[in-house]
Amino acid sequence: MRRALILGLLAAAACSGEAPPSASPSRDAGPDPRDGGPVAPSDPRYRTILGEAADYAALTSTRTADVKYLFNLEGSTREAPLTEDCYFMNMRLYDWHLAWLQSFDAFATLGFDAYIALSQRAATRRWWAGGVEIHPGVRHPTRDRLGVMTYAVYAEPSELSVEHVIEVDALVKRCVPFAAEWLVFVPVGPSQKGMVFEAQARLAEAGVEHIFPEQLVSGLTHVAYSEGEGYGTLRVVPEGERLDDYGPRDIVVVPSAPNDISVVAGLIAKDPQNALSHTNLRLLEKGIPNVTVPRIYESAVVEELADELVRLVVADDRFVLEPANLEDAERFWARTRPDVPAPRADLTVTAIGDYDDIGSEAAEAYGAKAANIAELDEVLPEANRPGGFGIPFSRYVEHVEANGIDAQIEAFLSDPRSQTDARFKRSGLKAIRDAIKDAPIAPSLIDEVEARVGALDRIRFRSSTNVEDLDALTGAGLYDSKSGCIADDRDGDEEGPSHCVSAEERAAKEAELAARRAEQSMFPERAYLQVIIEDLEGDLNSERSVARAVRHVWASLWNVRAFDERSYYGIDHRDAYMGIAVNPSFVLERASAVAITELRVDSGAPLYRLSSQIGSEGVVRPDDPTAIAEALTFRRDGDQVADVEVQVESSRLPTGERVFTAAELETIAGLLYAVQDHFGTVVYAHLAPVALDIELKHTRDGRIVIKQVRPFVSTGP
Repeated sequence: MRRALILGLLAAAACSGEAPPSASPSRDAGPDPRDGGPVAPSDPRYRTILGEAADYAALTSTRTADVKYLFNLEGSTREAPLTEDCYFMNMRLYDWHLAWLQSFDAFATLGFDAYIALSQRAATRRWWAGGVEIHPGVRHPTRDRLGVMTYAVYAEPSELSVEHVIEVDALVKRCVPFAAEWLVFVPVGPSQKGMVFEAQARLAEAGVEHIFPEQLVSGLTHVAYSEGEGYGTLRVVPEGERLDDYGPRDIVVVPSAPNDISVVAGLIAKDPQNALSHTNLRLLEKGIPNVTVPRIYESAVVEELADELVRLVVADDRFVLEPANLEDAERFWARTRPDVPAPRADLTVTAIGDYDDIGSEAAEAYGAKAANIAELDEVLPEANRPGGFGIPFSRYVEHVEANGIDAQIEAFLSDPRSQTDARFKRSGLKAIRDAIKDAPIAPSLIDEVEARVGALDRIRFRSSTNVEDLDALTGAGLYDSKSGCIADDRDGDEEGPSHCVSAEERAAKEAELAARRAEQSMFPERAYLQVIIEDLEGDLNSERSVARAVRHVWASLWNVRAFDERSYYGIDHRDAYMGIAVNPSFVLERASAVAITELRVDSGAPLYRLSSQIGSEGVVRPDDPTAIAEALTFRRDGDQVADVEVQVESSRLPTGERVFTAAELETIAGLLYAVQDHFGTVVYAHLAPVALDIELKHTRDGRIVIKQVRPFVSTGP
């Protein structure tokens, strides 16, 4: 099926309109056809001019793509209440011209034949009837830009002439001034098409732009990553700039989907996305629409009418972006607020928990991430486990209380601006993070970590909160992970470089840094390169102490994206605690992958999805947003792999090459089946049937290591 783009013009949040000059009082039209909510009695039945996007927004309906109009003929006798030049119907209240006309006392008994005679027959015509509609994906016939507003004129065969079209063109341009430069006439039916074909020169001479119906089907193609509906302000990020200053009530247009994102109302990207990135997974679990539209920046409509309230709908074969008003948005937001249980935490547990000694039952003390990693000891051979230990929530509480940061947190949360003022929120959260990172850490904790890691060169400290990896909330990518090196804690200074960067790793990072600097010089518009370069410079030159890593992970509990996510779910931030999952750090790994298990998409065997990337480039949160991961699916046939299908190839490999060999895929599948069977029956039996979101590494020494397990939460298939 053709994936057509149906975009409407954007609209202001509040729509004010004029009352009919001499019509009977506007009625309450009953249920709103969009979502069942009431239509406010003050909503008008029409506008007499579409002077701005707000006027257009007040009239649009999801039941029809156009807004119908009724214009008085020049010089005709006008009968009250229709005394103005132009009338645009409220499509929420009426589907057809006749129903709209009959809402006025003067036309209450008007029949269909009389309506046709008054609007579509030349000899008896008093009104022009038709509709206006936006097609931002269609190239303008004479301007080198995308985006047109078409107007159609209803008429019986051979009852419309060139002169008629010229008259309507002048009227519609006068009555739709905000879109006058985009207006083009589209003929309806063979008779009108033939007339226009023969009169193209005359129409052009009169300044009448036209387009044929078959030219309207080109549309902007799209790829849906997360199906759903959302209302929010359209935020268009200029190409070459980074997405910043956004929130749960924004629908954002970006050149490339960010590596990570806080809660938004919808995401529209120009470039292809990684299907299993943190961004996609988090939007998918909430049913927040996420789509790639390759030509979105070519649309003059989107560019000109940004920063207004819109409604976005994304489906595999449907993409709608249309104007909205605040009443609709507020009803939608109230109706879709998710309901999740309050997070639980056991702060009485103070001991570091070795994975050999704890399991999934320890989630309330160490977080689900650490507890589930520990549970892998019950399932996998030692070579396929990450190994390590968990630091409980109580150690985070000890840190913030010992340094007086708990009072700072409470003062921030008690200020209403933390929920209403984006700038205050960002600055307050940064102050909390800085305080946690700068405060002295208990030396005993570093001693305990050192006693467990032994001779390991580098250790990875990963967030394990009580508000992630849950049954109804994954929290994917909200918090930070950091590497630490005990030798950096013990060297008596805070100067880099880190003692745990080997010569081989240093050579690899120096080569990548040189390549990235050259790329930035050649392509300065690639804003994401600066972050990659700074990270590489930090890896090469900075110290990476365990104390620094632990404090950075604790501080990430107060990341803006994490704060917004908890607010979205209605979670009290005072109930959120940070534990840490600790395991050996993977260096110079061969590949990374994310698997989704047991997807029941049809009547066949369960489907497994595997998204993977060669080298150290991440899959769920790649440093380079243009790095496309390989995506393949296979079905589980007992303990075997069946029906392997590669859907997307890795952008980091030559065409036809795979991230994993067939034998490696069989090994991965066997591990996934073992984890699925154990967690599905022991840990998440209450969710049966359950799909899992599993992260794994192909290590430098050739092992496949499962590094994380959590429920896969999705509102879609």
